Amino acid sequence: MIRYMILKIISAVSLWFFSLVTPIVAADRTVDSIHVTVTAGSIGGSYFIMNTAMFDVFSKHVEGLAYAIVPGGSVSNPIAINKGGAQFGLSFTNDLRSAVIGQAPYTEALTEIRAIANVGFEARMHVFVAAELGVHSMGDLATEKPELRVDTGPRGTGSELSAKRALELHGYSYENIREHGGRVIHSQFREMVDRLKDGHLNALMYNDLLGAPLFTDLVSSREVILLPLDERVIKILAEDFGYTPGVIPAGTYEGQDSDVATIKRHTIFICHKDMAENLVYVMTKLIFEHREDLALAYRAFNIDAATAAADLPLQLHPGAERYYREQGIIK
Repeated sequence: MIRYMILKIISAVSLWFFSLVTPIVAADRTVDSIHVTVTAGSIGGSYFIMNTAMFDVFSKHVEGLAYAIVPGGSVSNPIAINKGGAQFGLSFTNDLRSAVIGQAPYTEALTEIRAIANVGFEARMHVFVAAELGVHSMGDLATEKPELRVDTGPRGTGSELSAKRALELHGYSYENIREHGGRVIHSQFREMVDRLKDGHLNALMYNDLLGAPLFTDLVSSREVILLPLDERVIKILAEDFGYTPGVIPAGTYEGQDSDVATIKRHTIFICHKDMAENLVYVMTKLIFEHREDLALAYRAFNIDAATAAADLPLQLHPGAERYYREQGIIK
C-alpha cells in the first residue's frame, strides 16, 4: 500500500476539502521523491484554501510528492519563489507584471519565476464605508476628508498594495488619513470585517470574490456603502500597474442598487523555473482533469482552456507549455 508522507499546515478548512475532493486509493503518477514548499496567503483565506485544494489533488495522484503550505501573499509569493525559499504559489496578474520588470514594490526584476496556469480566481476591489460617513465615491474622500478608520489588509499582500495605490491616486493617502485624525490598520480578512461590523472601523478595502460570504455578512449586519473608484484612477491603475477595469454588478449585495466601478485581477499558479518539467507537466494535466473537483472544493476555481495560458504576464514553465501544446491550447 502506497503511503504518502505529506507535511501540511492543518486547518479546519483543509478537512473540509478532504471531504469534497474525490478520494483516490493509490497514486497514478510517479516522480522522483521531492518535498516542496507552497507559499499561499493568510490561513483560511482564498490563496490558502486554493493551494490546499490543488495539492490535495496532486498528492493523491503523484507518488513521491510531499509538500508544506506556508502563509504568504500575492506580492511576497513571487519573491519567495524567485529566491528558492518556496517552489510553488499563487499571485495576481498585476503583481506578477510588476515582478518580472522590477517595478515597485519590487526592487529588481524576478527572473526565476514561471507560470503554470490561470486558475480562474477573479478578485475585485471592494471599498465598504459606514453610511454615516456621508461619502458616496472614492473621490469624496479627498474633498470631505472624513476621520477614516480604514483596514486595507495585511502588509505585503496584493490587496493592501492596491488599496494604498487607489487611496493615493484619489488624493487621500495613508498620510492624509492620519493627518485628519484617522487610522490605517492592517488585519486579516475576517478580523477587518468583524471590526467594521462592531464599529471599531468605519471603512475597509479588500480584494475578493463577488458575493464573498464575509461581505454578505457585513452588509446584513451594518449599514454600509460600496464606493466606486473614479474612472480616471481606474485608467491609471490599468495602464501603469496592470489592473483590469471591473464592475461589481447591481444587486450583488443587499441594498446595492447600481453597478459599482472598480478594478479586478486574475490569479496565476506559478513555480520556480528549475522545477522538473515532468512534475509541472503532470500538475498541469491534473488541474484540468480535476477542475470539477477543484470548483466543488472552492467556487473561486474556474479552470478554462480558453484562459489558462492566455495573456499571462510571465513566461510559461516548459512542463506547462508541453501540456498546452499537446492539447492544442497554444500553438
